[in-house]
Amino acid sequence: MSGGRRWLYAGSLAALLLLLLVPLGVQNAYYLEVLFRIFIFAALGLAWNLVGGYAGQLSLGHVAYFGVGAYAFTLLTLDLGWNPWLGVAGGVGFSLVAALVIGSITFRLRGPYFTLATIATAEILRLLVLNLQDFTRGAIGISTPPLFPGPSADRAFYLAAVLLAAVAYAFNLWADRSRFGYYLMAIREDEDTAMAVGVNPARTKLLALLPSAAITSLAGSLYASSFHYIQADYIFSIDISNQAAIVAMLGGAGTALGPVLGSVILTTASELFKEVFQTAHLLIYGILIILVVLFLPGGVIGFFGRRSRRRAQREPGPFAGSLSGEEGSPRHSSSSST
Repeated sequence: MSGGRRWLYAGSLAALLLLLLVPLGVQNAYYLEVLFRIFIFAALGLAWNLVGGYAGQLSLGHVAYFGVGAYAFTLLTLDLGWNPWLGVAGGVGFSLVAALVIGSITFRLRGPYFTLATIATAEILRLLVLNLQDFTRGAIGISTPPLFPGPSADRAFYLAAVLLAAVAYAFNLWADRSRFGYYLMAIREDEDTAMAVGVNPARTKLLALLPSAAITSLAGSLYASSFHYIQADYIFSIDISNQAAIVAMLGGAGTALGPVLGSVILTTASELFKEVFQTAHLLIYGILIILVVLFLPGGVIGFFGRRSRRRAQREPGPFAGSLSGEEGSPRHSSSSST
């Protein structure tokens, strides 16, 4: 293991330990709820990043796995009497099956056709949930069971969101450094060339989708239990898919830290604008996103990475002065001899 990678892992572990200690100092329920949403959407952005960042597949249908996880957890717990945590595991199982079916169909497509297909699959699931009223309660919605009953529920949900984001971050670190991650990046850069050198694009993308769907499903179950109620029009809303993609792109798609940074910026900005600008906060929020897309196409991490590379190119190397002196000495000696 290289020194840089060792420092990265040590820093990540130290940050995780500090985040786990936050509830000792933060007792306010509102702040804990904001922090919960920051890390839930960080987990969603990191899950999306496996497919959308590293593999370059612009999926806007990840809300399908979010909604399947939320509804499966709720219905298995309330209707079949399962333990809530078994319901969460059941939601992951259903989401994996959905990912296998959806991925095997949509990964045959490329570009905007793939993106439209992912939107369509999420919309189909939303309509199914709305119309199966005897089973899902339809448009009425359904109250969700508590995963963390008791007065310390806010702290428990925050800690669960941090741990989920940490697991998603670990998957992204692995993708960033592993051979499998290099396969995904090769597909992102040129799928035909990747296929020519022996990479199976459909199989590789599907393998990336499975952990992505599982993490998204867990986020859906936590989110549903935290807010005590789900309804198909909201829990399958494309806005959730969009926000997962935006936090990754804002921070830096295809990087492990980018979605975490993007979620911190986006969720915090949303809360601040809501408090300061009230009814106009959505307009300002949208303008901010447009500006980021126009002027930070590589995300915040990409922006600072480009600046550091430019600075390194402008700075002279350690032998620049001696080389220039050596080059000048022959010219000087020849001119003096003449």
